[in-house]
Order: sequence, then structure tokens, then C-alpha cells
Amino acid sequence: SGVCLLVLTSVAEGLAGYAPGTELYESAGLQSGGAPDHLPGMSDLEEKLIQISKLRARSPAASRGSAAKDHDFGVQLMQKSGRIVHGVLAPAEAQPPSTDGKPRPVEVGPWGFDIEGMDQKLQPGDNWVDYTSGEWLKKTNIPDDQSSWTAFSSLHELTEFQIRDLLEEGAKANSLTGTLYASYMDEATIEPKGLSPVFPFLEKIKRLAMASDFATFCGDTFFGFGSSPFGFYVGADAKDPDMNVAQLSQDGLGLPSRDYYLEETFSKQKKAYADYIVVMLGKIGWPEPEAAGAEVLAFEESVAKVSWSVEARRDPEKTYNKMTIADLSVKAPGFDWAAYMEAAGRVPGNAPLVVSEWNETTKDGVIGIAAIIGSTDLTTLRAWSAFHFISGAAPYLSKEYVDAAFGFSKALSGQETQQLRWKRGVGNANSYLPDVVGKDYVEKYFPASSKKTMDELTSLLKEAFAARIKNVAWMTNATKEAAQQKLASFTFEIGYPKKFKDYSEMSMNKTDLFGNLEKALAFSARWDLSQLGKQVDKAYWGMPPQTVNAFFEPDRNRCVFLAAILQPPFFYAEGDMAVNFGSIGAVIGHEMTHGFDDQGRLYDAEGKLNDWWTPADTAEFTKRANQYGEQFAKFTSGLPEGMHIRPQLTMGENIADLGGLTIASEAWQMWQKKNSYTPQPPMLEEYGSGGSQSEGDRRFFAGWAQVWRSKYRPSTLINKLTTDPHSPGFARATIPVQNLGAWYAA
Repeated sequence: SGVCLLVLTSVAEGLAGYAPGTELYESAGLQSGGAPDHLPGMSDLEEKLIQISKLRARSPAASRGSAAKDHDFGVQLMQKSGRIVHGVLAPAEAQPPSTDGKPRPVEVGPWGFDIEGMDQKLQPGDNWVDYTSGEWLKKTNIPDDQSSWTAFSSLHELTEFQIRDLLEEGAKANSLTGTLYASYMDEATIEPKGLSPVFPFLEKIKRLAMASDFATFCGDTFFGFGSSPFGFYVGADAKDPDMNVAQLSQDGLGLPSRDYYLEETFSKQKKAYADYIVVMLGKIGWPEPEAAGAEVLAFEESVAKVSWSVEARRDPEKTYNKMTIADLSVKAPGFDWAAYMEAAGRVPGNAPLVVSEWNETTKDGVIGIAAIIGSTDLTTLRAWSAFHFISGAAPYLSKEYVDAAFGFSKALSGQETQQLRWKRGVGNANSYLPDVVGKDYVEKYFPASSKKTMDELTSLLKEAFAARIKNVAWMTNATKEAAQQKLASFTFEIGYPKKFKDYSEMSMNKTDLFGNLEKALAFSARWDLSQLGKQVDKAYWGMPPQTVNAFFEPDRNRCVFLAAILQPPFFYAEGDMAVNFGSIGAVIGHEMTHGFDDQGRLYDAEGKLNDWWTPADTAEFTKRANQYGEQFAKFTSGLPEGMHIRPQLTMGENIADLGGLTIASEAWQMWQKKNSYTPQPPMLEEYGSGGSQSEGDRRFFAGWAQVWRSKYRPSTLINKLTTDPHSPGFARATIPVQNLGAWYAA
């Protein structure tokens, strides 16, 4: 989401001269927010749904939040941008999560923090993560069907069980979601169908005779099981955020990022991908699969070379290039844009279009990819389309194809076994019918009391943020005034959206999974395209409430906290308020800070992409943000040898973390002045003195550390360091606190 207010205030004051281990800091704040985009058991197509929904929900450089490949969480969630951050009291010993019976309880102890998960033999300043989570780390093993295990994973698993109950009840009642779930679980019907559901599409690919046919097929199937060298979606115009406009971005890669093709570090993963292409082409009977696979990989390597880096794609101004489809045809030759847009959504040639990766001087990004397509033999393009179609459809076909797709996924993530069928079925329902599942979820599992408490917390955090801006020493009065106006425009939405999409006219069949998914994809595409050229309806969300996440939308100046995250360890209504401020309070601050981070600060009080900072303030902000980024670049604890956190990739989330923690700490102090605080036993190990206030401050920071407990498989961690705008959990737990004087005092 963005580099938030903390940068305006905390980073501004605290970063100059920072040295880890010293007590120089009273103010260093930055932005972040949440959970990973990839969740356990998510298929490539479901990730595509999430990505598109991200793309649609906001441009690649726009919305952020705490928190892989391209489509609205239900069939198009959100792409290449991010957003974000239950439970029950649990025994301290961390057991492997249940594979079927019950989810593993979330360890929060009697008042919100898992004391037995600490290693109190250590000093907090020696190793903060091991001190707060050492015993948890020793006792927690990553389940075989997971690529990592974190606080988000615990809540996600709990939510899976809750949704399974809803879906099983729905299956008995023949509800829409229940019918979809039943069709996914009916392996006896799916298995004998084999490859037959995709035969018509594969035959169509074989008949592609001209370049225009390829463009038409890409546009026609992009919102379905097909792929495209370009991402297309409908979303708010960054410079006119009340209106929806067509948007286009680079795409076309089957590996997580361009680095996987170009860096020797990823040679093993690229080899696994090359083998996977050949295997899948062989399974569909493609002529000479080995030679065709080599051509497909070579094509994607060429695309990778001209694709923008993940860091470059974070720049909201460079990724805003408004033109028409007619302009594309002239300035980006090699691809039949008119045919593509007609097939994708009947978008007229004179319709406004915002293109992300566009540079007429370097001719990389969209221009470069179009040129590569124009010089590529149609035989290769057909093989590329066939491979990506079968790869996208594989998780919904017979076991042979499901297992092949998982085999490649395993090579990338290190996840040892597939999730149980029912968990994948839950993920499938979440992805394809997100709003229907979400509405049922909040009706059963989201208490109204949570919203009331969150309203109180957001109000107090906003007050603390305003005070922080007022006292920023390095910022000019003109920029401060504009920052206050922007903060005043912030709105908070909690739990669930004002509107859910209406699926009442859709019907599904318990014996036709593939047909059901086609209907859901078509519905999502129609809904998205129906918004083109219309005013943005802000009553909808781009992510469903059953997602463990929170996010900030810079074009709406809106902070959203989804129902599923409002549970322990993030939010514990009956728990200690210090812990709540250190966990959900910091998440609230994180999302607010995104409005002022290196990306979010470029949007004004009306949500328009419009730089309102004075040049001097911009220069000072950039200097301080880069100083903070260096702390992450130099951080090596727990990282694979030779790997580092990429500060420009993670800058927004890192700033949001520091900002969120800083603002939450100040709001916690404000709360104590208005309320009586008596910590309940057992107490944390007492380092220092100061009675209940010091105990409360210790609990505040312990709450922060607890939400970032995490373990990763090596391949997953490498992927995260390469593609994810969020730093690893152990870095998020550690680096921000080292910038706060209150942490040293506690």
C-alpha cells in the first residue's frame, strides 16, 4: 500500500544516523501492511484470479497492503500490487496443523500473547525474534502441504475449516457455492473425462493461422483458462479516480519473475520449468514436444529480457501512460491490438487506455514484448498458447494433470505434498465465487462487536497520525497542510463491503466442474467489462472478507480491514489492549502509512495521482527512506547465502511497518491516558522497571513480534526475496522496533 505517514514523521525524524543497537530512536516510522498474496493450496489459475483482481482493483503501482501470477479474487482478484493482515486460545506447544479434523489453534495465551512460545533465556536486544518466538520456532514444523507457516497461515487454515462447513451445508441445500464445491469434490465424475473439457480450446489453438488469430485467442481466453503476453483489466484511472478505464500491462511469463529466466541463481527452477513445459505438451499430444518446449522457453526468455523489473513497476508515475488502442497499433507494432481488444472486451479503438510498462525511448516493456511477438514464428506462439492453456486448466482436470501441475509447483515452492482435496475445493470456491462465500462467512463468523472496537481503534490511530504530522520537524508547512488534508480524507471500512456482487442469475451443475468454472469466469469478465467508462462504485471491494488481509487504496484513500484478519493473534477483543495496539493497531497504522509511503505519497487528498510535495520535502523524504532501506539491504539473519532483501522492492511495505508501529505506539500511550490499564498475569519477563506501564509497553512490542512469527521453505523464501514487496516476517518483526526509542525503554 504505500509508504505511509511514518515516513512523513518517523522516518523523517529518526533515520538520520541510525545504528542498530543504539538507543537513538524515538521516531522512525514507515509503511507496510500485510499478508502474502499467495495462500496455501492456491492453483495457478486461482493466483491468476487474484492477480487480475489486483490489477483491476488498482493499477500495478497503486494499491498496496500487507502481503503470484495473474486474474478478481473470485475470478479476478488483484495483480502485481498488494494489500493486506481468529483464532482461539491454544496450548503453547505448536503442533502440526490438522490435515482434516480440526485446525491447529492459534497460540495467544490467556490474554493475547503466547508466553510459552518465547525463549526467555535470551535478552530481547540480542535476538528479538528468538526472544519472543524461540520456543515456537523450535516446536513448529512447516506442514508437508505448506510452503511456509506464519500467523497468516494459522488464520487461513481456521478460515478454511469454517468455509468448508458452510460449503458442505450449501451442497446439501444445492446452493450456488455448495454446488460448485460438490462438483470439485466429485472426483469420480472428473476422472473419466480426462482431457476432454479442454479439447475444443486445444483444437482452436491448432487452427490459429495468422498473427491476428493469435491476438484474438489471447483476448478471448485471457479472462478464462488462457494466457496472454499482456494483462488487460478495468480499473480506476489514477488521475481521474472516479472513472473506470481500460488498463494494460506486461505479462506472458510462466515463472514468478524475469529474474528466474535471467539469473543463474534460478537455473534449477528454470530447468524444472523447461521440463514441465515438455511434459504438459506431451500429455496433450503436441507435435515434437521437446523441440516445441525449447521454443516456448526461448520465447519467454526473450520476453523476460524486455520486461520491466518488479522495482520499476512500483513507480506510479512511470507506469501511468494514457493513450488509445489506435496509438498502440502505431507505437507498439508486432501485435494485433485491435483484434486483441475486440476479443477481450469489444473495446473501441478510440477508447482511453492506461498502459503500465511503456517507454518509447528504450522500447522495452509492452513495446518490446509486442515486437518480440511480431518476430516469433506462429508455430511457437501456438505451442506457447497450448502449454499455458493446459497448465491453467490442469488443476481442474483428472489426477494425471493435477499431479503434473503440482510437480512443477513443488519445484518452485518446496511444498512436499498437495493439500487435501477439500482444502483445494475451499480455495476454488473462494476464488470463483468470492462474494457469495464472503457474504455467508461474515453472517456466521463476524461479530458486530469487532466492528465497534475497530471503529474506536481507527479513530485513535488517526488522531495520533495527525499529531505526528503536526510535529514533523523537517517538513515545510505547505506539505504538512496538504498531508493533514489527505489524512482527513481517509475512510475506514471494517469486516465486509457495503455491496456484494449479485450472482443470483447464475446456475451450476454438480457434475460439471469445468463448465461451472467457465460460467464463473465469464460472469467475472462481464462484470468487469461492464464497468468500463463508468463511474467507480466504491461500495465494492477488490478482495473478499474471508481473506486474512487488510489493504489501502490510494485512489480512494480508503483503509480496509477484512473480517478474517480480525481474530487472534491480530485482534483479540477480550485480550490485553497493549497487545491489540501492537498487533491490529500497528496493522491499522501500516495501512494508513501506505497513503504516505514512496508510492502512496504521490496521490492527493482526492485520490488523484498528483505530486503535492515541495521539491525540498521530496528530496528529504527520499534521503530518509533510502537510509531506512539500507537497514533492510544489510540485514542477513535467516536469509539464504548470497540473498538479500531488495530495499526498492520492499520500500513501501517497510515504511508502512515502521510508520504503523510508530503511530500505534503513540496511540497506545494516548489510550492509557484515557483508560485504566491493569495487566493480567502471567507477566512477561521483567527487563527494566516501571510497573504496569513498562509491562504494557513490553506487551505492545511482543504483540508486534507475535504476528510476524514465520518459517519458510528455502525455495519459498528465495521466491519471496525476489518477487514479494513484503520483507520476510522475521525482518519485519526486527528492523522497525530497532528504530523506536520506546522499544529500547521497554
